[in-house]
Amino acid sequence: MLINKSSRSLINIIGVPSLLIVIVLGDNFYNLPIFSIFVSIVLVLGAKEIPNLVSTLGAKPIMPLLISCIILYQLDRFFIMSFDIDLFTYIICITLFSMIFEVYRNQLKPLLNISVLIFSFIWLGLMLGSLSELRNLSFIGFRITIILFLSVWICDSFAFYFGKNFGIKKILPSVSPNKTYVGTFFGFVSSILFLLIINKFSFFNQYFSNIDMIVIGIITGGFGQLGDWAESLLKREAGLKDSSHLLMGHGGILDRFDSLSFAAPLTLMYCKYFLS
Repeated sequence: MLINKSSRSLINIIGVPSLLIVIVLGDNFYNLPIFSIFVSIVLVLGAKEIPNLVSTLGAKPIMPLLISCIILYQLDRFFIMSFDIDLFTYIICITLFSMIFEVYRNQLKPLLNISVLIFSFIWLGLMLGSLSELRNLSFIGFRITIILFLSVWICDSFAFYFGKNFGIKKILPSVSPNKTYVGTFFGFVSSILFLLIINKFSFFNQYFSNIDMIVIGIITGGFGQLGDWAESLLKREAGLKDSSHLLMGHGGILDRFDSLSFAAPLTLMYCKYFLS
């Protein structure tokens, strides 16, 4: 237990400041897409955890194809390296090639393999990978990315503290046995309050209204927690506590970025369609 706590502390001490520095550097540091490279590494490491979630089901997805498509799509997001290939083409290609390869693989569950591959590309490549697009939004990219991470972290922290100390009734015991109504509520409210306070001090230079902050708080505090539960559902089916042990005491990449896989694309959509 002591080793586990020490590992968690070490990851927090090193990881959190490093992540904040990467967000600050963004994709314009001496023309290097630092943040998008970081996101790409996260996506590849997350993709490598997918077999852990599906191996007990008998699925054996073609991982080189998944990783290749994720990397190519991520490269297409780099403003200085864009191939200008639309999403439709990526979806068609990954579906087509996975079906062709399965013809020759002689696997017992080809449909499951194909489904896992396409789902993983959407979940990681499109949804979590949208962090790169969010960071590169004009005028607000840096600020919105910073508050997205902070809001999700604050939600997790408040949900954990209040759930552990005051929570009694479980909210989804069959999916995530440790989550309580009390923890969920305070996590949700803390995200919204944090964003309203940030906006009060003109962090966004009046670009966002309080209504905007409430909506984004609902995304980070509400849908972010749903992202956590959704990944817990997949782990529950696989009989796993963590997606991997990569982060020593923090679980795997998917465990740490599950909330962002929901919060990032929804925040990007809101900013593009309602704030542009």
